[in-house]
Amino acid sequence: MSDIMSRSKQLQDWNQKKFGRVISEEELIKRCDPLWPYKNPLGYTDIEVENRIIEGCVELHAHGSPAAWQSEGRMNFYDTAVDVSNLKYRAIVYKDQDCPTYSMAGAIHNALAERAAEKAKLGEEFKPAEVYGSIVLDNASGGMNIKAVEKALSYDGFCKEIFLPCQDSALLQTLFGHEEKGIFVSDLKGELTPEMKKILDMIAEHNDNCKGDTVALATCHVFNEEKYDISKYVHDRGMNVPIVHDHITQEMTQLTVEEALALIDLGTYVEICSNSTVTWTSMQNWIIAYDYNINLVKTLLKERGPEYICLITDSGLSGFSETEGMRMLVRGLLKNGVSEADIHHMAAIAPAKAIGLL
Repeated sequence: MSDIMSRSKQLQDWNQKKFGRVISEEELIKRCDPLWPYKNPLGYTDIEVENRIIEGCVELHAHGSPAAWQSEGRMNFYDTAVDVSNLKYRAIVYKDQDCPTYSMAGAIHNALAERAAEKAKLGEEFKPAEVYGSIVLDNASGGMNIKAVEKALSYDGFCKEIFLPCQDSALLQTLFGHEEKGIFVSDLKGELTPEMKKILDMIAEHNDNCKGDTVALATCHVFNEEKYDISKYVHDRGMNVPIVHDHITQEMTQLTVEEALALIDLGTYVEICSNSTVTWTSMQNWIIAYDYNINLVKTLLKERGPEYICLITDSGLSGFSETEGMRMLVRGLLKNGVSEADIHHMAAIAPAKAIGLL
């Protein structure tokens, strides 16, 4: 790991800092104040305002069942699609670490259309959300598998994101102590692997010729240095490859303010994730840096605006449903003074642009 450590500030921070990459001792002392809860009243948000913000939402990162990984208790993909349709989402993109979801998205699309027709016969309105899928380039899909990406890009518009490695990323495997098993996409110093370059070329060619059916690259669980290497490579070459950086509010993939600004300045999108920002019944252990993450959002909005910030839930784990997860994130941002207009842009406009819906 020593060689990787020398190339990764991310690993160096975890090795040298006492409380993770971004939490300060000052913040921890503040939270230990016996009057802390009373100094921070919960406040109130109007559900009609929440609904208005959520209408048109485009979810870029949702899980569900059936799925092979931690599937017990997950909400069914179809039921989630019905829920987001009822709440007037525009679109949702499903992700699964072990198998592509784009063919399933096509089946759900047809099932929702049938539901709408049946409702219409009863004089009831049901407007289906657009349902899309993706592929994760973990070992279950062959890793950085050119053929798998080629197939995904050809799948009739139902694939909207190509996710880089998740469970099998070099970052995650290094943290687990299995450095030799991890998949790198760059040397952490700017040079991309041949497979990474080829996949970027393939996505760019697809997007240049797809008549609006844009596919984004999501960086998933790769090293932060790899995120920057990919983003700069695409930016410097003017490639038509929207890039989305997943859950930058989760400790493993956490970005500092400086890192996030640098990625936004390269024209790439960052995700603010519900299940690592606001508390939720089954996700308490994921909330590491609440104050930091809320202030991160506010700082990014102040410095760069909402154009490259996307709100997502990473929903679908046991007890963590999509619509409630999104509502909790919207509510948390409202309570902390973020404007309705900015939240709606991050929930609906920015993610729609990232996958070519605007």
